[in-house]
Amino acid sequence: MMFKIKVGDFSRKLGMIQGVVEKRTTMPILSHVLMSSTDKGLLLEATDLENTATVFCDAQTEGEFKIAVPAGILSDLVREMREEEEISVTAAENNWIEVVTSSGSFKIAGLAADDFPRIPEISSEDLFQVSSEALEEMISKTVFSVSDDEMRRSLSGVFFEKRGEQTLRLVATDGHRLSFVDRKIEGLNLSKDILVPKKAVMEIRRLLRLSKEVRIGSSGNFFVFELGDENLVFISRVIDAEFPDYMQVVPVSTKNTVKVDAASLLLALRRVSLFSADNVRGGGRFVEMAFGEGSMLLGAYLNTGEGRESIPIEYSGEEVRLGFNFTYFQDVLDAVGSPEVIIGFSGHKNPVYVVPCEEGEKQDGYVNVIMPMELDARAAEGQARG
Repeated sequence: MMFKIKVGDFSRKLGMIQGVVEKRTTMPILSHVLMSSTDKGLLLEATDLENTATVFCDAQTEGEFKIAVPAGILSDLVREMREEEEISVTAAENNWIEVVTSSGSFKIAGLAADDFPRIPEISSEDLFQVSSEALEEMISKTVFSVSDDEMRRSLSGVFFEKRGEQTLRLVATDGHRLSFVDRKIEGLNLSKDILVPKKAVMEIRRLLRLSKEVRIGSSGNFFVFELGDENLVFISRVIDAEFPDYMQVVPVSTKNTVKVDAASLLLALRRVSLFSADNVRGGGRFVEMAFGEGSMLLGAYLNTGEGRESIPIEYSGEEVRLGFNFTYFQDVLDAVGSPEVIIGFSGHKNPVYVVPCEEGEKQDGYVNVIMPMELDARAAEGQARG
């Protein structure tokens, strides 16, 4: 026997590292989880070479062992068992294992542990504590702006930046939009600004729901995330690319500002966007916004139909028409978390900012910048028909 463990705990711990396991890979070992005995109990490890997750399980181990087992079939198997049941896992010849229950046994072919990539050596000395809720919120407010273009490495992650002594800023941009959010963090100890890959950030966001407090930081060329309550460590190789000077595109001031109810704008945009082709850059639909005194007219136009809707706003400037990728505005309005937003703009070719607004006042700490688009020819035709 290698170890005995309760099914519920084993399944839960396997689930914690499952997101790192490669599903489709030319290296079969990356679809496996490494199981080994340690002084702390059973250790599970998974890696895709760029990201690594390790977690300890409360198991009764016997002797020394280390073996790589297919993560998919192992996870699926224990998921179909009763959580309260205790199982035994035994090593067989040629890297096979046998999972024994009270009513059956299941044999799985593994691979030699020597083929499993070595886990990076990291230091936990410079890690600092942060609220899971705060970090999850920061990620949710920025990660949608990360570029999905693998050729643009400098835009393919979330930038963790130290601003002052106790302010952590997360920034993301795909070149067409930009999002950044600030939070005060007591004991902030980020030794250097780092660019964390999107896959890692998404996996961290998933894991954050398992604990109220976590520790994060950098160690060499790696971003480190510790979930102390669960004895889990997640390590990601940071992106070796220079993040752009993003503040150059953030408007210092704008000629016009609009205040609008966030929920009303989002719902109206969703309805109107149904009449726009899903073919604009970044994936999404073109929507026109026409700002006038006291109201905003949203419009989208297809050869087979058109949609228009007017919503009330606080605005008293000149009439301005701007075109946008609907997806960009939807992402911001889904994440903003305030009853109102303020939209600032200076013409149809300059960056537009969107910030939260509460009790009539602009809120600091969260900024989104969106580049407007050329007004669609169909929009111009629709305007003429109106």
